[in-house]
Amino acid sequence: MTQPTKLHPTRGRSEHGLVRRVSRVALLSASLFGASLAVNAAVPVAAAAVPEIGKVAVVDMQRILNETAAGKKARKDLETSSLAKQKKLDKRRQKLEADQAKLGNLSGDAQQQAQEKLQRDYMELQSMYMTLQQELGEQEARTLEKMYANCQKLAKDLAKDFGLDLVLIRDQSTVLYVASGVDVTDEVIKRYNKKYK
Repeated sequence: MTQPTKLHPTRGRSEHGLVRRVSRVALLSASLFGASLAVNAAVPVAAAAVPEIGKVAVVDMQRILNETAAGKKARKDLETSSLAKQKKLDKRRQKLEADQAKLGNLSGDAQQQAQEKLQRDYMELQSMYMTLQQELGEQEARTLEKMYANCQKLAKDLAKDFGLDLVLIRDQSTVLYVASGVDVTDEVIKRYNKKYK
């Protein structure tokens, strides 16, 4: 006859009770999970509200810069400024080249001092070149910023007049395809020339 296994007076009961509690929690969790699946299946998930876009148009900013009177004037002003700065640099460079040619006629300390001065002058010329390049870049950036702001105003007016929902800048890296009737650049150029002389 086999003897029943003796349980520890406290351990046996608490382990048995723990197993029973875990079983109840697992059963309750499973039933709640099942109920939530049933509720979720019954209620359709609301789609994210994406606004519908109707009419879209594109504007070629490069054409606006090249073909508007303001764009042509800005380009001419930049070229004039660039030429003036280039003349200034060329004059300075020619003087340095002449000074370098004179170095062969000098000797000793005079040649050493002239060489050091020439190096300083060349460094100044490089600094001057970088400063002038920066000035030209800033001038160009101001011009582009102004023209872009003007185009934004025109695009807003154009959108109202033609019932457009979206006006994009035509750019090869962002716009892959444009149907012929969607490009409103000609209209923007016409309005730009009329409003911003």
